[in-house]
Amino acid sequence: MRFAESMTDAAERRAPPRPSRPAALKVPKTAEVIARWLRQEMREMPLNPGDPLPSEAELRARFGVSRATVREALRLLESQQLVRIARGATGGARYSLPDIAMVAEHTGIYLEAHGATQHDFTEARLDLEPCMIGFIAEHADAGQIARLSESVAAQKSVRTDIVRFSREHERFYAILAELCPNKTLSMFLLIFRELIGAQTSLVGDDIRGRGAEFEKAITQHIHAKERLIELLAARDRDGAERWWHKHLAAQLTDLKAAGRGDMLLKAL
Repeated sequence: MRFAESMTDAAERRAPPRPSRPAALKVPKTAEVIARWLRQEMREMPLNPGDPLPSEAELRARFGVSRATVREALRLLESQQLVRIARGATGGARYSLPDIAMVAEHTGIYLEAHGATQHDFTEARLDLEPCMIGFIAEHADAGQIARLSESVAAQKSVRTDIVRFSREHERFYAILAELCPNKTLSMFLLIFRELIGAQTSLVGDDIRGRGAEFEKAITQHIHAKERLIELLAARDRDGAERWWHKHLAAQLTDLKAAGRGDMLLKAL
């Protein structure tokens, strides 16, 4: 028995693994197929926002489907902000570019639903943002960097107003995203901008109520940006990365000291 068992074991070891049971296949609906086809066509054509897409009648004839199916496909694209549907005699589906607010909103909802905290968000920024800043340092030109200086000057002028300062702070991130030639990195900077704004609205009253501590924090923010601009202008990638890491690490320390690290992240 032992010999037979050992032979069986050896045979099982040599045998190819049994194929796992396939998961249930999801067969896309006709409307989803049409929406994907239109998405691909929009990528391949030199469309500008506002350009018309094929009419309902053209799409029905092309795919041999009902009006309801075509409209469902267009609604899918509309929910993805790739299509804007105008009503009336001169209406129809027109090409549109997705807004970053939609992406940030879904990101915020995901993080909020999964229990992400202020510490979690700031820690992620600490790990990711310096690399993005370093990339910008290598690619931005002097004319573009001057726009950052204008933003910091505007922040100085509203330093006592947390709401207006927050808006200028968000504009600073928007400019950074515009300076970044990498579309993916630019998107992350814009998502951070939107989420930072939501967190400021969550803790703004608490920050404002800290008086001298609030003034000190704003001064440090402005100084950090001024020094960053100097490093960007010098195309000092390593220096810019180290400086921004130091700046965000200080924010993380302040967050813990203020007892706000465990607060849940707020969606837009």
